[in-house]
Amino acid sequence: MQPKIIDCTLREGVQAKQCSFDIEQSALLAKRISAFGIDMLECGHPMISEREISRVRAVVEASSVPVLAHSRCQLSDIDAVLASGAPWIGLFASVNDISLRTKFKHLDKEQVVALFEQAIRYAKKHGLSVRATIEDAGRTSVSDLVWLIRTAKDSGADRVCFADSVGQLLPLETYDVLSLLRHEFPDVVFEHHVHNDQGLALACSLEALRAGVNWLSTSCNGIGERAGITDTFQLATLLYTRHGQHRFQLKEARKLSQLVEVFSRIVRSPMQPLVGENAFVHVARLHQLAMLEDPQAYSVIDPALMDGHVALEKDAPLSEQDVFAQPFEKSATELKYHRHGPGRRFVMLDHRLVPSSPYYFIARKVDEIAPTEPSHVDSHIHRCDSVFMFLGDGDGYQGLEVEVTVGERRRTLQSPATVFVPAGSRHTYRFLSGRGTFINFVNNGNYNQSLIEIDDHETI
Repeated sequence: MQPKIIDCTLREGVQAKQCSFDIEQSALLAKRISAFGIDMLECGHPMISEREISRVRAVVEASSVPVLAHSRCQLSDIDAVLASGAPWIGLFASVNDISLRTKFKHLDKEQVVALFEQAIRYAKKHGLSVRATIEDAGRTSVSDLVWLIRTAKDSGADRVCFADSVGQLLPLETYDVLSLLRHEFPDVVFEHHVHNDQGLALACSLEALRAGVNWLSTSCNGIGERAGITDTFQLATLLYTRHGQHRFQLKEARKLSQLVEVFSRIVRSPMQPLVGENAFVHVARLHQLAMLEDPQAYSVIDPALMDGHVALEKDAPLSEQDVFAQPFEKSATELKYHRHGPGRRFVMLDHRLVPSSPYYFIARKVDEIAPTEPSHVDSHIHRCDSVFMFLGDGDGYQGLEVEVTVGERRRTLQSPATVFVPAGSRHTYRFLSGRGTFINFVNNGNYNQSLIEIDDHETI
C-alpha cells in the first residue's frame, strides 16, 4: 500500500501560540490543502464550542477528502463530532505513568483502557470511522502499547495512530518499535504522528514509512504545538521525488505555504526548505556560475518542480546603504487596487529609498474632501500586518472623519484614530470629511509584493 498523508494544519496548527484560524480561513485552507494531494484532513475538537463545531462543519463542506475531528474518550465529545458532520473521529488515550499522574488522576490503567474501548464502540455504533490514538506512545512500554492496540482492534477501530507526542524517539528507535508492532499486528492499519521537539520529525516519519506504516501525520509548514510536527511540503516532495507519488501538486506548495503563514501568523524562516524565500537563492559566485550552466548544479531538485525560480542575488550590507532617505511624491495609482484620491501622497520609506527596508510608509496630506467622496482604494489583502493612522489638523489631532472596513467590521472613525490590520484581512478605507494627514505602514518594503491574491469565489 502506498503511504498516505493526513494533514493536521487545521487541528495541530491552531494549538500553536500565534494561530487561530477563523471559519472562513479554515474553509479556504481546507479547499487548498485537500487539492494539494493529501489523503485526509484533520480539523479541530468540536466539543470546545459551537463555533468549533461550525468551523469543522465548514471544513467538511469545503474539503475534497475525508475530514477527521478530535475527541476525548467521552460520549459528549463524540456527540459533538457527530454534530459537526465529520465522518472520521480521532479518539486518544494514554496509560504511561506521566499521563496517569497528570491527566487521569483518579483512574488506573484498566479504567482508562475501558474508557478507550467504550468510546470506540460508541463511535462505531453511531456510524463514525475511528482512528484510535495512543498518546505519548514514545514514552509508553511495549506491553502497554500492545494492550492498547489489541483493545482498539477488537473494539472496531479502523486504524491506530502511534503518537510520539513529545518527539521522544530517535529515528532508529522509531523504526524498531513500529517494526515490532507491525509484526505483532499485521492486519492493523497504522498511522504515525511525531512532534519536532528535537528536530527529528521528518527523519522519524521516514523511518515509520520504512517500517511499513500506512499513514503519516503532517502539517503545512510543520506548524503545531511547541516546535510543531512533520512538514507536509517536505514529506510530499520526498514522496514525489523518491517514491514516485506524483499526485502532489508541488507547484502550488509555495503559494499554499505563504497562505498558511498569513492565516496562522507563524512566520516562516527564509531558509525553510523548498518554500522559504531563500530556498532557491544563490549568492556564492562559484554557485552562481554553475547555476547558470545547469539549474540543478547546486539544487537537489529542479526549482521549477516547486514553481521556484533560481535567483542569483545578494543584498548590499545595510551599513553600506544610505539610511538618510529623501521622501518623494507619488500618485497612489502606482499601487494595485488604488486610484488617484484626495491630497498629496509622499512615500516616506520603501525598498526604493532603502533597498533592505522591511517597511513601507506613506503619508497623505488631505485638505479638501468632497461631500460624496468615493473610495479610491478597492478591498485588498496583505500577507503581512499593516496600520492606518489618521491625524486631523485640529487641536489634539481632531478634525478628520473616515470610514474603514477590516474583514466584516466597518467603522466610522474620528481622528486621532489608529487601525491595526492583521495579515490576511480584507480591508479598505475612504475619507468622509475634514482635513488632516493619513499615514499607512505596511510590514514589507515592497507594497505590491506584500499583496496576496484570494479569489472572491473562494471565500465562504
